[in-house]
Amino acid sequence: MEKSRFKVTLNWQGQVFETYHQAKDDKQALRFAIRKLADKVGYTNVYVRNHIMSNEHRRYEVVEC
Repeated sequence: MEKSRFKVTLNWQGQVFETYHQAKDDKQALRFAIRKLADKVGYTNVYVRNHIMSNEHRRYEVVEC
């Protein structure tokens, strides 16, 4: 499977983080972005993922470029 370029926008406590990733699909691009954000804010990947993927609010957007 060929990789595509994705723009991932994450909302972390009111701050918007935009990153670009080469990935095979949008789910993989989202995982890459969450891992990068977790490193930046100093929390675990699981904590950041649970916050971003909360059912109460949509805190992410993935768009193929």
